[in-house]
Amino acid sequence: MLAAMVSIRPAVDADCLAIAGIYTHYVEHTVATFDYDPPSVTAWEHKLATVTAAGRPFLVAVDDGVVLGFAYLGGFRDKRAFDWTTEDTIYLRPDAGGRGLGTALLRALIDEADPDNVQQIIAVISAEGGEASIALHAKHGFVEVGRTPSVGYKFDHWIDTVYMQRALT
Repeated sequence: MLAAMVSIRPAVDADCLAIAGIYTHYVEHTVATFDYDPPSVTAWEHKLATVTAAGRPFLVAVDDGVVLGFAYLGGFRDKRAFDWTTEDTIYLRPDAGGRGLGTALLRALIDEADPDNVQQIIAVISAEGGEASIALHAKHGFVEVGRTPSVGYKFDHWIDTVYMQRALT
């Protein structure tokens, strides 16, 4: 259950330091992301500007001024025909799990997505260690639409991905 003091709000540039810190943990210690190098705070500021300029939500979960997690709807592919399809991204501080933050962030992404520019949301999830993310997405109406074996190589081994999809309308 989401703690009473936690709020979900649009991210601002001042949140990007915390966002970078959260994501760095996953880059350096997990296969939840296939990035090898953590993006800089400046890169996160650019990502925030790009996502919001596209009219899509970029949100943070905050408790007493501390960013506990973030989520956004980014582009899926850069070909024009995919303009109405997004890929969701959700990350929590490692010590913030089990409080309902992932559920709150995903629900807010879905609620705040504009159907005029979002028709489909895709989740691309590492099959290794991604069970909680798969369950979270399934709980919110995403269905598995495919698996891609051995498409990511990190920490000296190949990793599969699971594709899940949800229509917004």
